[in-house]
Amino acid sequence: MKKLFLTILSAACGLCPVFAQEQKAGELGEVVIKAEEKESPSISKPALGLNVDVYETVRDSLKPKELLLLADSPAALSFNKSSPTVLRNRRVIEPWRTALAEDIDLNFQPLQKLSQVLGRSVTHKETKNFRWSLNIADEEGKVFHRFSGDDHPPKELRWNGVAQDGALMKAGQAYSAVYQFTDALGVNHTAMDRPIKFAGVVHRESAGITAGLDSGILFGPAKDARQIVKPQGDYLMRSAVDWIKRRHFGAALHVRVYAKDASLAEEQAQLIRAYLAQELMVSPQAIAWEGFAAAHSKQRVDLFVLSR
Repeated sequence: MKKLFLTILSAACGLCPVFAQEQKAGELGEVVIKAEEKESPSISKPALGLNVDVYETVRDSLKPKELLLLADSPAALSFNKSSPTVLRNRRVIEPWRTALAEDIDLNFQPLQKLSQVLGRSVTHKETKNFRWSLNIADEEGKVFHRFSGDDHPPKELRWNGVAQDGALMKAGQAYSAVYQFTDALGVNHTAMDRPIKFAGVVHRESAGITAGLDSGILFGPAKDARQIVKPQGDYLMRSAVDWIKRRHFGAALHVRVYAKDASLAEEQAQLIRAYLAQELMVSPQAIAWEGFAAAHSKQRVDLFVLSR
C-alpha cells in the first residue's frame, strides 16, 4: 500500500506569505506535489475463491431411496407387522408372565405331613409299618390320581399332573391332596394340603398342543360374562398371546370354549378369537372356533395349536 504526502503551496490561499509576494495578479499559485513510495507493489495474485463441490459427481447416489421411507412402502409394511412402533405397546412380548403352567412339577412331602399330624418329628424306624396314601381329588370329589404304600411314607413325591389313565389337569379346576396314614395299631390319621389350581395349563395332545385357560378368570366367577373381565382376564389372555408368539407364532389356532350353554359358549369363543386376531395381527377367519355346553366345574377355554 502506498502512502502519499502532498504539499500544496498556493499564495492565493494565503497559506504561504513568501509565495504570495511573488504571485502576479490573475495568475494561479504554484502547486508542488511530492510523493514517496513506502511499499513495493505485490506481484502475487489473490485466490479466485470459487465454491467447488467435491462430491458433485456422486451426490445423487448418496441420496436415500424415498420409496423405502414412505408409509406404504412394502418394506415398511413388512417391518411394522412384526415390530411395535413404540416400546410400551401391547404387542411387545413380556416373557416374565407366568400365568401358564407349561411343565407341571408338583412336590408332595408325606413324611413331613405325618409329622405335622402327630405334632412331633418321627423317625424312619417308627414309620416301618405305616400304611399311607395320597389321593388327588377333583372338584367333584372323585379321585384323579393316587399314590400309596404299605411301609415308610416317603420323604418326597413328585407328580407331573397326569393321572394313571392319562387324563390331564384342567385349568380352573381345584384339585385337593388328601393324605391318609394308618399306624401299626390301626389308628388312622388324615391331613390335607392347599388346593391345587392353575389359571392356565399347557399340555400336549396327539394332534397338537393345548393351552387351557380358566373361564372364571376370563369371564368372572359365574363364567357367564359376555366380555373379557379386566384386569385379571386381560392379564391371562396377554399371557396366552405371549406364549403363542414365543413358541407357536404363525401356527394354525383353534378356540374351544366350554360354557353353561352352547349359545354363550359360541359368543365367548368369538370374543376370544377377536382378541387373538387383534393381538397376533391375523385375520379372524384364520382362527377356527367352537362352543360347547358343559358343567360348571368343566367350563374353560382351550386354545389348540395345530401341529405343523
